Amino acid sequence: MRLNIVAIGGGNVGTGETFSIDRRFVSLADVDRPKLLFIPTATDDNEDYIQTITKVYGERLGCEVDVLRLWSVDRWLPTISSKIKAADLIYVGGGNTKAMLAKWRETGADREIRRAAYAGKPVGGLSAGAICWFRVGNSDWPQYEQIEGVNTARLDCMGLIDLIACPHTRNEPFRLSEFKQMMMEESGVGIGLDDCAAIQIRDDEYRVIASDPDSSAHVIYRTDGEIVHETIRPHDDFRPLTDLLLKHM
Repeated sequence: MRLNIVAIGGGNVGTGETFSIDRRFVSLADVDRPKLLFIPTATDDNEDYIQTITKVYGERLGCEVDVLRLWSVDRWLPTISSKIKAADLIYVGGGNTKAMLAKWRETGADREIRRAAYAGKPVGGLSAGAICWFRVGNSDWPQYEQIEGVNTARLDCMGLIDLIACPHTRNEPFRLSEFKQMMMEESGVGIGLDDCAAIQIRDDEYRVIASDPDSSAHVIYRTDGEIVHETIRPHDDFRPLTDLLLKHM
């Protein structure tokens, strides 16, 4: 198994907030004019979002951008498989993580995406496109389903990484506190990501990168019934992933 995942906590791609992270992500393909596959399932294949990613990754970062539209024209497994295999990079957009994962399972895209990620193809994304790779996510799906008085809830995700992930930990004021509350009921270690911060996981190593010097990652775990919160500032060196996975032990 080989992994190269860049999970971005949030930020406005179109205005350049995440640009330095996006540029690092593109560099992982290690080819001239890489083929980037954008998967906008979490926004129901929103066309404005597609145009934003095409402009940033195509015009500014030099990629050849293709789109996997699972809600309309690309619902058939041979098409899904062909597009994923042809890509040098896979970028998953933000939105409703719960609906996205359900559509992936319905179409079989989840199996093809997982196979590509395990083969070492660089994958990643922002918000929903970040937490989907982890075992569990702290997701705002209750807001999409208009559940009154509920901002976030747990969501079983793809499980490529044995961590519990939460996006937007600095920019949405309810996120960090609700993530900590959720972690009181979860076994394992949580990783929270501010907007403009990302965790890159390469095989059994990780690093935290950021496009804003004030953005960080947050490690949340439970010890003796109490929540421990540690901040990880951005760093260029790769560190053992076990340093995170074993925090709660």
